[in-house]
Amino acid sequence: MSTVEVGKIVKPQGIKGEVKVQCFVDNPQGFAHLGKITVEGRPYRILRARSVGADVYLTLEGVSDRNAAEALRDSILTVDRKEAEGLKTGEYFVQDLIGLAVTDGERDYGVISDVLQYGAADVLVLDGGKTMVPYLKRLVLRVDLEGGRMEVDAKVWQEVVCEN
Repeated sequence: MSTVEVGKIVKPQGIKGEVKVQCFVDNPQGFAHLGKITVEGRPYRILRARSVGADVYLTLEGVSDRNAAEALRDSILTVDRKEAEGLKTGEYFVQDLIGLAVTDGERDYGVISDVLQYGAADVLVLDGGKTMVPYLKRLVLRVDLEGGRMEVDAKVWQEVVCEN
């Protein structure tokens, strides 16, 4: 069974076991439609889900106090890939982008090691932070998940890249 990372528990919220989740998906409201979620390999039933802006707050079955919620801090949330909402053309799961080689067809720029999710645009981190570049539609020409490559526009790359 293939899973998709959809968030990370960042802290307890209140004293009744609710947790605050950093959302890895574009639609935080989607958590309300999931009946269950896996936290570090352990399944939990979602009793309540609410979103405030980009943040999601979950109440999970069996997590009934602050101490139980604290024990889940920094845990990664996953769902079965089949349960994840369908992606539109040009959208990808973050974990599918990690490991792709970035090239313009003539020059290789590096390998995606992380994707930082900010409000305006996701940021591709190459080679462990050596290079950072925003994920922009005008930059990314093609993503070949099977071939392990992302093709970018060389001119746009020069405009937007940040190298350390």
